[in-house]
Amino acid sequence: MKIDKKDYPKMPDDIRDMIKQQVENEISSSETKVKSVSKGRFVRYAVAALAGTLLVGTTVYAASKLISITTEKKGEYGLETKVTVSENLDNGDEKENVENQNSEGSESTVIDEDTTEVPYDRYELMNEENYVHIDISYMPEDVYIQWTEDVATLKLHSYSEMDRENRSMTFYMWRIHEGVEYTHNDVNVVNTEEFEVPGGTAVLVELDGGTRKVYMAYDIGYVLDIWAQPGITKDEFVNVAKGISLEVATKEEAEEASNINFMMAPAYVPPFESVQEGDIIYVETEDELERRITVAKDELKVYQVGEEFGIPEKNGNVKVTKVEICDDLSVVNKDVFDFYQGEYPDFIDENGKLRDEVVSYCKVGDGVNFLDEVVASETIPVKLVYIEVEYTSDTGTPEMLFYGNLMLINENNDSYEIYDGLSPLARSTEYDVVRTNYYRNEPEEIYFYNGNDVWEKNHFEIMQAGETRTASFCYVVREDWLPYMYFDITCADPTDYFKQSILDTGVIDIRQ
Repeated sequence: MKIDKKDYPKMPDDIRDMIKQQVENEISSSETKVKSVSKGRFVRYAVAALAGTLLVGTTVYAASKLISITTEKKGEYGLETKVTVSENLDNGDEKENVENQNSEGSESTVIDEDTTEVPYDRYELMNEENYVHIDISYMPEDVYIQWTEDVATLKLHSYSEMDRENRSMTFYMWRIHEGVEYTHNDVNVVNTEEFEVPGGTAVLVELDGGTRKVYMAYDIGYVLDIWAQPGITKDEFVNVAKGISLEVATKEEAEEASNINFMMAPAYVPPFESVQEGDIIYVETEDELERRITVAKDELKVYQVGEEFGIPEKNGNVKVTKVEICDDLSVVNKDVFDFYQGEYPDFIDENGKLRDEVVSYCKVGDGVNFLDEVVASETIPVKLVYIEVEYTSDTGTPEMLFYGNLMLINENNDSYEIYDGLSPLARSTEYDVVRTNYYRNEPEEIYFYNGNDVWEKNHFEIMQAGETRTASFCYVVREDWLPYMYFDITCADPTDYFKQSILDTGVIDIRQ
C-alpha cells in the first residue's frame, strides 16, 4: 500500500490531540487503575501507512433522528457496541418537489430535495464544532464535577474528595452523523445491561477488575460515554446516567454561560481501517541500536554522597548532600507534594504512611475468549527516598536546568549492570506482565523542587557566579530496591540502559 502524504490535509494540533487521547483511553480502559509493565521492555517505533476517506450523506431538510444502539458478543468476554443514526423522513413535513419541463414539452423531471446528499470528508468531520447543554441531576455526595475553564475541552471529569483516583468518572460527548457508525470494541467484559435514560437508551458494560463504562445514545443524534473507576458502585453509576439530560446548544450559548453545564461534542470519526503487517515499517532509533545494560567498571564514574564533581556543560559543580529514607511524608515539602500529587494521594493510608505494594504476576488473556489470570502475587513494603542536590555555577547563568533519575544498578566484580528489580518469586514464575496497585514497577518520582517556586519547574532562575542552589527530589521505591540505588543528574525520565550522557558524567552511589 503506497499513500502519498500530500493527498491528505494537515490535521490541526487540537484535533490530533483529541484522537490521541481517545486512543490512549481505549487502550488503557481495561486497566485504568492498574499499571502494567511488560516483561520485555524493549520498544519499537512503527510507521504505518493509513488510508481512507469517508463520505457521509445527510439530507437538506431538518428531520427527526432515529438512533439505535446494539451490542454483539465476541467470544466469551468481547463486546462490540454500535450506534447508528438515520433521518426520519416521515415526520409530517411536505416535500418540496420541483417540476422542470423542457421547451419541447418532454416528460417532467422530479427533484426530491430530501434525498439530496451533501458529502463530508474525514477532515471536515474532524473540524466540526457542536455543543450541548448537559444537566446532571445526580452525583454521589462525595463526588464533585470539575467544570473546565475552556468550553472546547473534549471531556469532563468528576472526582471524589476523599478518593480521587478510585472514585472518579470521565465523560466524553460525540455527535453521530447519519451514515457514520460509532463502534466500540471492549474486552474482558463480564457483564452488560441495557436501560433507558431521558431521551435515549444506555448500555452498561462491566469489565474484569471493576472498571465500568456506559454508552448512552440520545435521540437527538449524540452519544455520551462515561467511564468509571472501580470505586464508583454499579448503582451509583447507573443513577448518574439516568439523571442526565441533554439539549443541543450553540457555541455562543456555551461561552456566555461561563462553561458550566456545557460540553463540546465533536463529530465522531470512525478510525482508519487497520493495516496488515506488510504495511508496517519498523524503524530502529539510534538509541535502540546503542542500548547497553552492562558496562565495565572503568567506563562508569561513581561518586559518593557529599563528593563534588564538575559538570562542564553547565559550567559548574554538583554534589548530593542529603539522602533520607522513610515510610511517610515527614521529610517532604507538603505544599510542593500537594502541587504534584493532590491532597489525597491513593498511595498514602489514613495514618499518612506509604501503603505496601501488591505486585501481581499475570498471564495475559486475549480479552475475548480468555481473561487475564494472576499466577502469583506478593506484598512488598515501600519507602520514600528524599534526595538533595547542590548546584554551584562557576560563571553565572540566567538559567540552569537540573534533572534527576533514580537508577537501579547491580555492582559486580568487574562491571555494572542495570538491575531488573525482580524478586525471587518473580524469577521463579512464568508470567507475561507485572501489575502493581499504586506505583510503577520502577522508582517513581513524586516531585522535584528548585527551592523557590514550583512554577519554575526544573531550572534555577538567574544564578550568580559562585552561587549555590539546592534542588530536592522525592521518589517512592520498593524496599528490596534500596541496595541498588544510584542517582543520575543527566536524565529527566527513567532509563533502563546506560546512556552516553550517564557514562560521560557519572552517577552518585546512594545505596542503603
